[in-house]
Amino acid sequence: MRLLTYNADTNIVEKLESDNLYITDKTIELDDALYHLEVRFYNLVLIYEDDLNNCIDLLNVTENKDTAFIIISENVTKKFEISCLKHGALFVLQRDIYDDLLMAKLESIHRDNFSKVFSYKDYFMIDNEYKEILDTSNNELNIKGKACDILSYLVQNRYRQPISKEEMLYTLWEEPELICQNAIEVNINQIRTKLKKRFGISMIDTIRNRGYKIVD
Repeated sequence: MRLLTYNADTNIVEKLESDNLYITDKTIELDDALYHLEVRFYNLVLIYEDDLNNCIDLLNVTENKDTAFIIISENVTKKFEISCLKHGALFVLQRDIYDDLLMAKLESIHRDNFSKVFSYKDYFMIDNEYKEILDTSNNELNIKGKACDILSYLVQNRYRQPISKEEMLYTLWEEPELICQNAIEVNINQIRTKLKKRFGISMIDTIRNRGYKIVD
């Protein structure tokens, strides 16, 4: 998962990074934040801003409908909150919000991402802490590295529309501009082979010109 922060509180950013919850891009200049939103896909955007026009600019710049925006401001009037919500903000919060309450709200958005271990039906468990895929008997499936990240991302987003190669590239790699999209295909094929061998079924569909999707 990938996070963009704009003027965010240092303690929150350090907590998210230390727990390896998101790959984080930090910005303090409005133009820099707008640029990042134009060229990368973000699962979450955390914005500390009091100027309504700046908030609206940030909310409007991306076409990614699945990006969750949280606005944190000292200027949370009724008009400010309604305007931000109408332009796509998920939450509009007062700047003096407690850190643990903000973390709880983030967890409510990406619950599986905050879980140390979560399961996919009766097939396997994904250990986010140790980056392992285990079957229900705790046998490791030997799906590691970016292959583990990709399978985890597909499972976490299984209720969405197909996930494109570009989205996976830009959310799962630190420097996606340096990586060829073929890396996604290579890892997907490795995952399919491992899951087919262990469970005898195909779990990842290729949706032509759209991407990949976990299937039941």
